[in-house]
Amino acid sequence: MSDTIDILLVYPSPTADSPVKLTPLSILYPGALFKSQGLKVAYFDQRFDPMEMLTELIPHAKEIAVSAMTGYQCGRAAEILMMAKRMKPGIIGSVGGHHARILPDEVLAEPYVDKIYTGTDYGLDLFPFDEQTLPLFKRGDMQYLTSTGCPFGCRFCAITMPWYPRPIERIEYELNTLHDKVGFDFISFADPNISHFMYSDGQAKIKVDSLERMRQLGSIMRRLNVTWESNMRCPDLSPAMVEVLAEGKCTYMELGCESGCDSVLRKIVRKGHGVEAIRRAVKNVAGSGISTMYSFLAFMPGESIEDIHKTMDLIDWIVDTDPLARVSIYNFTPYPGTPLYDDAVSGKGGYTPFVAPNTMVGWGNMRLMASPLYWIAGLNFRLDNSRKNFPGEDWNLIAPYVELAQRKWRAREILEFPVTEVETLIAKQLEKQI
Repeated sequence: MSDTIDILLVYPSPTADSPVKLTPLSILYPGALFKSQGLKVAYFDQRFDPMEMLTELIPHAKEIAVSAMTGYQCGRAAEILMMAKRMKPGIIGSVGGHHARILPDEVLAEPYVDKIYTGTDYGLDLFPFDEQTLPLFKRGDMQYLTSTGCPFGCRFCAITMPWYPRPIERIEYELNTLHDKVGFDFISFADPNISHFMYSDGQAKIKVDSLERMRQLGSIMRRLNVTWESNMRCPDLSPAMVEVLAEGKCTYMELGCESGCDSVLRKIVRKGHGVEAIRRAVKNVAGSGISTMYSFLAFMPGESIEDIHKTMDLIDWIVDTDPLARVSIYNFTPYPGTPLYDDAVSGKGGYTPFVAPNTMVGWGNMRLMASPLYWIAGLNFRLDNSRKNFPGEDWNLIAPYVELAQRKWRAREILEFPVTEVETLIAKQLEKQI
């Protein structure tokens, strides 16, 4: 191979324990943009491709660009860039994605980083499918964007992109093409707010009939005979919306609930709705056939243990009300550039002051999302993932931890759990399955 690769796009492993392997859109869209500029692009996905492939590509690349989310993926991205610099000191090392956007100066200060990509729309107006990317679409779990951005201002979130819905005509063309060339029976729409109702075209605000848009999307899904999942806000999940979603082959939905305490939702998170909106959404979706992931946060600045117990009480009500409910409680993650990050750093409300890392390796080594409560809740209410990781007789390996988690949930003992043991066990299990 001659030295003809202008840019080698790399997707580092985003997690050590999740069985979910979605289409790496964060390198596919930039790849489409670079190719439209006449550059030769190569791709590497650490979840699927052997490291030998990366070592073969690096000597022939002028630039290596990694996509990185703040957290575990940062560490893997740093390792890859350092390896590339050792192999080829003159290679341009670049970082894009969420971490580069929220901490541009810090990332650019890394000795192995020469360039950062801080925009939010690299190639999003293009269709990143061609003969070269076909293999990346074929493996893993199909993912697609029907809209981008988020118009809300939750105090823990660093997403600042305005919401923009893709035209239904474009969605239909691209999904038809992908289904014809790739073939899939399930798709994940990576949209923070698939059912939002307003956007700006740069001159005026345009209102969207979200029910009609979901009907049109559902019509495409029925014709392709494809089921799907996405994200939605609790107030949007009206009885009419649930009916449209179910008819349109939606089988999974994620709702960002965050807390079961009204004062936390109003004052700390500023979610824009309260607990009653969550309860209404649960009642509306129950019995529809849609399996819903109810996502919560815990241990935020200003949140008390009593507030967390209210969240747990709400979760018990949710799983009693909705038989298909799944639940996650993520440990609060202080993302730079957010109001709650400032609260965490200052130690507001008795919060142990957060000392942020200042390197990608440091962020990669932090256990941002996981906590005893994360695993206790997950092993209680996300058995779908556990059974994917531990099929058949392998279930005996994880069963004692599931039983322990169930006992601790009932007793509200949420501060201690053998987290390291569970994470090590799952990591070994995933290695065995590769």
